[in-house]
Amino acid sequence: MATHKLLILPGDGIDPEVMGEVEKVVAFFGRQGVASFETERGLVGGAAFDAHGEAISEADMGLAQAADAVLFGAVGGPKWADVPYSKRPEAGLLRLRKELG
Repeated sequence: MATHKLLILPGDGIDPEVMGEVEKVVAFFGRQGVASFETERGLVGGAAFDAHGEAISEADMGLAQAADAVLFGAVGGPKWADVPYSKRPEAGLLRLRKELG
């Protein structure tokens, strides 16, 4: 059985909690022999801005480009309303869409 590489980008707000549940579903599929997954986590949106000063880091873009699929949570919130436009949480989503086609 082939192993699929998943990148989990939880996003902001309640989505890190939601993605925690998604990881449980992915693990269940693996235990049941439905599919085999290798997962990694990264940061996007406001969480990435807080950690790296960017909406998505170069390292996490590299992980996204190497993954078979990216599981993406919602980004943004009032905390980042005054962040410069090019670094706003939504810029991470736009970059992922552009670079991953």
